[in-house]
Amino acid sequence: MGNMNYTHSITSKGQITIPKEFREKLGLDKIGKATLRVNDNNEIVITSPKNLHDVRTLLNKPSFKDKTSDTEQTIGTQLAKKYAVN
Repeated sequence: MGNMNYTHSITSKGQITIPKEFREKLGLDKIGKATLRVNDNNEIVITSPKNLHDVRTLLNKPSFKDKTSDTEQTIGTQLAKKYAVN
């Protein structure tokens, strides 16, 4: 992918489009959710969910507040590998 830079406008609602190349690289089109955080350099870091716990957190379901079981974690890891983009 190299060092691709895009400049995009931010809408009045604070929305910005993630370029298709980035979405494909991160597998965001398949998963449909993303994790955003600001790192120590004040940069926005976007990642796709890595495991079942991350997916549950994104879904924000009250019934998912319990700890994931070993079986669920294994399934989540396998799903993350299936949808991972290298």
